[in-house]
Amino acid sequence: MLQARTWADVDLGALEHNLGLVRAAAGEDVAVMLVVKADAYGHGAVPVSWHLLEHGAAALGVGDSTEALELRDAGITAPIVILGAVVEGEMEAVARGGIDVTVHSGDRVRALRRMLGRSGPKVGVHIKVDTGMGRLGCHPERVPGIAREVRRSRCLELRGISTHLAAAEADGGKHAELQLRRFRRVLRTLDEEGMLPPWRHVHASSGVMSTLPEAFNYVRPGLAVYGIDPHRRPDSGLQPALSWHTQIVFLKDHRRGARIGYGGTWRAGRKTRVATLPVGYNDGYRFAFSNRATVLVRGHRCPVIGRVSMDYTTVDVTDVPDASVGDAVTLLGADGDERIRAEELARLADTIPYEILCGIGRRVKRHYLGRRHEAR
Repeated sequence: MLQARTWADVDLGALEHNLGLVRAAAGEDVAVMLVVKADAYGHGAVPVSWHLLEHGAAALGVGDSTEALELRDAGITAPIVILGAVVEGEMEAVARGGIDVTVHSGDRVRALRRMLGRSGPKVGVHIKVDTGMGRLGCHPERVPGIAREVRRSRCLELRGISTHLAAAEADGGKHAELQLRRFRRVLRTLDEEGMLPPWRHVHASSGVMSTLPEAFNYVRPGLAVYGIDPHRRPDSGLQPALSWHTQIVFLKDHRRGARIGYGGTWRAGRKTRVATLPVGYNDGYRFAFSNRATVLVRGHRCPVIGRVSMDYTTVDVTDVPDASVGDAVTLLGADGDERIRAEELARLADTIPYEILCGIGRRVKRHYLGRRHEAR
């Protein structure tokens, strides 16, 4: 008997496999900072972090302090780097947690120094350089001055330097190569002044899984570890780690001409059996899938009919004669010879696979397949 309205299965073996491919692509002597922001892209940050730290990840990258502190509260002692901005109100808790921060300006370094004082815990700092993304990060020419400020402080330790590629094509790409040249110039300057930090990192999944030169000595993969090739190559070898399911809770036969759902946007062209599924846009099954997406029932593709509502979705199961209340339904993943991929759902919603995975809601229970570390 199915116990959940809607649930996601996370295959820990697939995560291990994907991490192995990423490590091989990055090369020897390159450490992996596994990116687990946005609840590990919807996969569950705490269980994913525990498992992959045991299988080759050296550190964890998060988006903000709340995510970092959640991992510490779960007993994780591995290095954690906040890749985004840290605001003043968060700094004390971050420092107590032994969490590395990313700084984008001299002002943020001085704010950290004021908050920590002379006797506070030492905080690791990664300087982010804007080489062409135009979002966060300091201009390249300001890096030496910021590095000097960090090194002068007793409470700060310069541990890393990074940049973020705006685009990394499978074959490299001119803009990415330009950004890399700018970053290498910054590294040479720091090296000449004796301030080169131990960790240098640029490549996320798109950079690691491309032909761009050198991975420096740290990489920040996210999407590839979760089984999606950022370059959409069918032969990448990556295995999607998450599948998403629900169940049929109601069946009803409708006559030809019947309209289904809010606004009556779908009209039956024949006698139709309609299954109601207890999943909707509150769970992350997007309104954009209305009258467009398909789901898998007993290995058959069945179209979504009518508008997706907050808690329910209706599908046409007329061509699945044995469909019954309680049948499992696959929203994302495989059933028999059919598979629905995150890339497919992203195209239907005019978005990217990241948003599909990150948008799977908290009401969706996560189940972990394979050996799982239990926090002590």
